[in-house]
Amino acid sequence: MLFRTSFLIVAAGVILHVAVLPICVVLIGYVGFASLDKWLAHKRREAVFDYELYGWVVDPEDPDSESKGGLSRVKLLSKEQIVVARVAELLRRMR
Repeated sequence: MLFRTSFLIVAAGVILHVAVLPICVVLIGYVGFASLDKWLAHKRREAVFDYELYGWVVDPEDPDSESKGGLSRVKLLSKEQIVVARVAELLRRMR
């Protein structure tokens, strides 16, 4: 998508007879802000996954469940944990 938009910026600049310097400034600005946006989205996604994966404490009354704050969940068996980890990795790659 970055390549397509860059091509459109350059093509529009050439068609509208804009000087090379303003086209380069717009192009550099676009690429910079697009990269920043992508990096920030990646950091937010990592923070969500880290919140969901870490910080859970085994409930002393029920060893098959975990709690975190006011939430509780059932611990997964080893095979199910592998499946959930693979699905989480696929979801991370899709975005």
